[in-house]
Amino acid sequence: MPSSRRHFLETTSLAATSLALSGKRLLAQAATQVDARIDILPSEPIGTIAPEIYSHFIEHLGGVIYDGVWVGEKSKIPNVNGIRKAFIDAMKAVQAPVLRWPGGCFAESYDWRDGIGPAAKRPQRSAFWDQEDTNRYGTHEFMETCRAIGCQPYLAANLRALPARDFYQWVEYCNAPADSGNTLANERAANGDKQPFDVQFWGVGNESWGCGGNQTAEEYGEAWRRFTTWYPRYGSEPPAGAEPSNRKDLKLIACGPNGDDVAWTRGIMRSITAGHLPYGLSVHYYTSGDAKLFAHGDALQFDDAHYYDLLTRSSFMENVITDHWAALGEVDTQHKVKLVVDEWGAWYGKSTELKGVPSGPQYNLSQQSTMRDALLTGITLDIFQRHADKMAMANVAQSINCIHSLMLAREDKFTVTPAFHVFQMYLPHRNAQSLRVEFAAPSITNTLATLSPVGGASAVGSTAPVPRLAGLSGSASIKDKTVTLTVVNPHLDQPLTTEIALHGMTIASVKGTVLVGQNIHDHNDFDHPNAVHPTAAATGTPSGGRLTHTFPAASVTSLELTLA
Repeated sequence: MPSSRRHFLETTSLAATSLALSGKRLLAQAATQVDARIDILPSEPIGTIAPEIYSHFIEHLGGVIYDGVWVGEKSKIPNVNGIRKAFIDAMKAVQAPVLRWPGGCFAESYDWRDGIGPAAKRPQRSAFWDQEDTNRYGTHEFMETCRAIGCQPYLAANLRALPARDFYQWVEYCNAPADSGNTLANERAANGDKQPFDVQFWGVGNESWGCGGNQTAEEYGEAWRRFTTWYPRYGSEPPAGAEPSNRKDLKLIACGPNGDDVAWTRGIMRSITAGHLPYGLSVHYYTSGDAKLFAHGDALQFDDAHYYDLLTRSSFMENVITDHWAALGEVDTQHKVKLVVDEWGAWYGKSTELKGVPSGPQYNLSQQSTMRDALLTGITLDIFQRHADKMAMANVAQSINCIHSLMLAREDKFTVTPAFHVFQMYLPHRNAQSLRVEFAAPSITNTLATLSPVGGASAVGSTAPVPRLAGLSGSASIKDKTVTLTVVNPHLDQPLTTEIALHGMTIASVKGTVLVGQNIHDHNDFDHPNAVHPTAAATGTPSGGRLTHTFPAASVTSLELTLA
């Protein structure tokens, strides 16, 4: 079995079973009856977990920008220069590292010039998602949002409808130095920001296989070469001793595939290598249920079978990452290009109308977030962390009022969702060294046979999704004297008493946090904003490098193991 991946090992009782792990470790007899086992292997590090895998995304879609992020300077809703203060505070609480904007599909209908200059003079345009956009929220407002949060901006350029020159000039407008005499720098200063924004992350198009122009991989590769042969490098400091013309480059992100379409990845990598090799390859993977659920289900109305089916599908993210990584390596043999999963989350075919929120385009794709979505969040983040060597960034879609929301807002009402709490619980993993970890637990049979298509509305996988759901999954990391272990138990009615073995190290103390509801449908709403929240986990006493811990049914747990 490859050492670079964790393995799910099926068993029904580990108390009296001797189980070989990686061909060299035997499962020790447990002193008490246990249901599962976790082996953490510090001698097999994977890579540093980039903080950017916990990044975010906002788009001009439904109530994301207007009413979600932007309420206006004159609003009675608490705000910072027009930006909802509760949104800023929540994003700071999860230490958002990067925020992507303006889309999404909206980016491919967006002209950045419409969103600069005096607000009263900005044009109103018909835009993607069948909404009129006032352009009141533009480049300067977005940069103010990022400054207030303390995160880096990530801009997605319009490759479908605008020429390459508009991309160059947006880079120039954002990054040209102050007092340089540059015309666009002077225009930026006249619009209120003398100092450059220093935007490093740039997406060259969005979903070019779909809303970005229905292009082939070869057509996108040609556009990539045209857009990236030259562009202003302002905002990038040169390496020590280098000439200014050899500055460190911007971080350009190429439009990758939908789901597990490795043919697209192979096609564009063969096409774009003649041009500028990207910093990262964008991958989009949304988890939906089977065809019936996607067409008729919603975020709240689901039975046990569809619960397990959705979580099984979410674990297919692992296949997406490993398949595209292999495809990248066919051309980029040194793996300079990393993966950027800049849209992910649970997307239901019928959005759940939030209590107190009217239906219609203004709140398009608003959906409630339950404990099921919290478990999906944990499963996904753990996958990213287990593949820290491959991941440059990931952006949950979206931060507020849309699809896999971490926050919900309507006028003066605001709440965070269970998924938000998972992001908080996983904070200790950031900048830590990911460790290989092995899980042995009773797996779960997915009783629904309709496992294709996989992903979003039209994602097609080249690899069939795993037929069973892992009974426990998670990830582990080490930083200084602390090992962090995060674990998802998806069993609806089975707590799992688990022996945890930290090989080659001694555990001095342990503390934990758990997120669990009374029911998997539990969620926060405007009337009950704290219905679902984390609590301290009851932990046992460690002995050497071992610990016995019971993971509640349908829960997400974070354990911090302090080393002796």
